[in-house]
Formats: sequence, C-alpha cells, structure tokens
Amino acid sequence: MLSAPASRRSGSRPEFPSGDPLPPGATVLPFDHGATFRLTGRPGNLLQDVVNISPDGIFVATAIGYGFAEDRARGTQLRNAGFDPFVVPGDLPLSAIPVDAWLSGVRINPALHAVAFRSDDPAASPLQPGNRPVFSDQPVASTAITAGDEARGLFQRIKSREELSFLFSIVDTSTGRELQDEPTHNLASLGASDGSRPFRPLATPLMFQPRASVRFQVIERSDGLRGTLHLVLFGYKLAGVAVCPDPVLRRLVGPPATPLETIGRPDEHVVPFDQVATVPLLGSPGLQHERELTLSTEGGFVVTSLGYGLQTETSDVTVTLPDPAAVTEDTVDLSTLPVRAVAPDAWIDGIRVRPEMLRFAITPDGRLNTQLPRALAGQLFERLNRPADVSFHYSLYDGGRGRELQNEPLNNIAGLGRADGQRPFRRLGRALALPPRSTVRLSIRENFGRGTLYFVLQGYKLLGDPRAVQAKNRRRRGGAR
Repeated sequence: MLSAPASRRSGSRPEFPSGDPLPPGATVLPFDHGATFRLTGRPGNLLQDVVNISPDGIFVATAIGYGFAEDRARGTQLRNAGFDPFVVPGDLPLSAIPVDAWLSGVRINPALHAVAFRSDDPAASPLQPGNRPVFSDQPVASTAITAGDEARGLFQRIKSREELSFLFSIVDTSTGRELQDEPTHNLASLGASDGSRPFRPLATPLMFQPRASVRFQVIERSDGLRGTLHLVLFGYKLAGVAVCPDPVLRRLVGPPATPLETIGRPDEHVVPFDQVATVPLLGSPGLQHERELTLSTEGGFVVTSLGYGLQTETSDVTVTLPDPAAVTEDTVDLSTLPVRAVAPDAWIDGIRVRPEMLRFAITPDGRLNTQLPRALAGQLFERLNRPADVSFHYSLYDGGRGRELQNEPLNNIAGLGRADGQRPFRRLGRALALPPRSTVRLSIRENFGRGTLYFVLQGYKLLGDPRAVQAKNRRRRGGAR
C-alpha cells in the first residue's frame, strides 16, 4: 500500500494533498506495456499495433525502449547428398552442407530435433525440462529417415546479424495527440536495436487514463530483414484509482516497512539485496519455464531494478576423428567426416568455421579441405551459442497482489537491454515493494540460446520488525539530545 503526503488525514488512512482519500486497496506498482510487430522485410510496409490501458487504473509512462528478435534461420539445400529413398542423418558428410553455411553458421533445424537425434528413453518427452538430458545429450541419429522434404530441411543456415531500420510514430488515441510531428527514425529516437543504449526516458511522464489506448505505427525500411519487433512503454500503474493528478503519483511513498527510497538515510537494518532465479535454457524454441521466488520472513524486499545474464559452455567444438590408421599421414579429409563426428550439442547451438581458420578449412576453389592437419581439427569450429545472442520472452507476476507486471511477455532486449551485459541495469518505473512471505513468479519462453540463465531482481531488504527499528531509532535520537 502506498500513500501520498496529505494536508488532512483521518486516522492512518492515506489521502491526496487536496484532502480526498486514496481509495482502499489502491496500489502503485511498476508496469510495462508492450507492442509487437511482425516485420516482413519489405521496405515501405506499414504495420500498427494498439495498446489498451486496462480499466482497473491509470498508467504513467516514464521511458520507452525496443528490441528486435530477428529470424536468422534460413533453409539450406544440401548438396551431393545422394538422396536415396532413405537418409541417415549421422552419416551425412560435412561436404553436404554448403560452404556459405559454414561461414555464417549452421545448425540442425529445431523443429526436426526429434528426427535428427536418438533418445535412449522413448517415453521421455523432449519438451519437459524435468526429463533431462534432452536432445543436447543424445547422439545424432543412426536410423534412416525418408529422403523427402523432412530430410531436405534438416539443416538451417544462421545468417549474420544486420542493423534494423524503421520509422515509427505514436498516437494517444484518447486525446488524438501525436507524440511527434512526423514519423521518426529508430536510431534517432531510440538508439541501436541490440540494446546497447540506456532506455530512453521521456522528457516528462505521460499519463494514460483507464480504458485509454495508444497506437503505434511502424514503417519498415530494411530490405529482407524479417523478425519480431517489440516496442515497450516503461512506467507504473496506479491500480484501483480512476483519476489521480500526476504530481501526486510522483510523491507517493511506501509504508515504514517498505519505503521506496533510502538514499541519504543509511540504516543498519536496510541492506542491499538481490533475489536470483536460475533457469536452464535447453535450446528448444518455444519451451516455457516458470520459477517462483519466495521472499523470506525476516523483512520486506523492495525491487528497484532488473538484470540478467547467460552462462554458456565453452565455445570450442569437439570433433571425433577417424582412427589414425584410416587417414593418410597426419591429415584428415574434412569433407568426408560424418555429421556424427561433431558433438551433438554443437548442432543444437549452431556452429561455424572460426574466421581466423577459414584458410585451413576451405580451399581456394570453395571446398572443404581434404588434407586438414589433424592437430587443427579441434580448433576449426566455434559455437554460435554466445551470451550476446540469447533471446527469450519473460513476464513477471506479483503473487501477493495477484497482478501481472506487463500486458504481454516482453522480449529480453526490449525489456532488459543488451544481452552481453554492456548496458545500464533496467530501473523500474516505480520500485516494487514486496512484504515478507510474498512471491514473484517468473515465466521464460525460449527463443535462442542454451545455458543457465540468471534473472535478478535487484533492490534492498529491510531486516527485523519495522516497529522495533523505529522505536530503536527514536531512543537513539533521544540519547543524542
């Protein structure tokens, strides 16, 4: 429960400065409104989305940000594969994969993991995190599959990233006001699409009344760039109040147990604290994870910002070479190595030839080296699974109040910033005050990346009984006098 400084109070009931009481049950909490656009790669294409403000309270926007989840996967036509009626995925030679795929990156199609990998436990569902190991611990299949469209789509080329370009405009449809005089460019008003910029704060907070709507319009400018664009308005919501002057919202403070600001008021019973959730990403797009964070009973917790990071395995790729007796001298024919010679989890992450090793892996005529020095085989490839490339959607749910903290799952770049950590930690539009024993539910939906995801609620904890702490402070002040 939050309250505003009041000129007239009735008991302990919070009031507005004008004397009007704040309705019982009113709550101020951080909130994000997201809009989603499916880019088609056709310059000039106009897209729009409407965000509707819920009827249970007003929304105040304080900042804006965006992110782009590019569809980097492209189909690749296997060459010289000799498609007989049946194909064994593990027996396909590396030379069947086009050279351009080795330059940018190649992986096994996530939609065909069940075909490409062999599970030792047929009863285990590959889409359940509890049934680990999943595909990353299974060998590439040695059983034959039909050489139809399924086999031809077995591998995907992962294209390099490109900088996104688009024009956008925002209209407050409840008042009919445009928020710019003409459509503006994303780099000019929002920064780079990879999240390497502070979230742009609005010059002044913008209030939206209940049932208001905001229309976003996007005009594509990038040719051939496909994916999902996410625009997000960051701010806070005053739930349970239909009308409230914005100056009052800005002066709202928390109860003594969980005040919203402690800067300049050090106290031994107020300590910085991080609430951490760990989520194992399995490299399965669309896979949903949920974690429930339960706060301790020793005091309230105030969340002021959010952060995240991905812990990945080594970037090296293990290659199993033929028996030394089967090779000529100290070289190996890279073109005849079968797919199963490469570590199976690397095919899930995606691999490419290291740029500095191209002259060893590919001959001048554009073929895989048939006389690769054996000692270089373990250094030839690298994984595409890097912390900077992780992509997922997230949502937070305040279990104590029974409220979502966003209108839809948000893209990690749009809502949290750059994935490699070179970003300011995302500060909430309003600190989230959580009482002892309350819970926060985190939902994660995978898109790209594998490893351990760390999602952190950053803030401070208040230790002990707030009333005892206040009495102790009063005794201290009395003794000082």
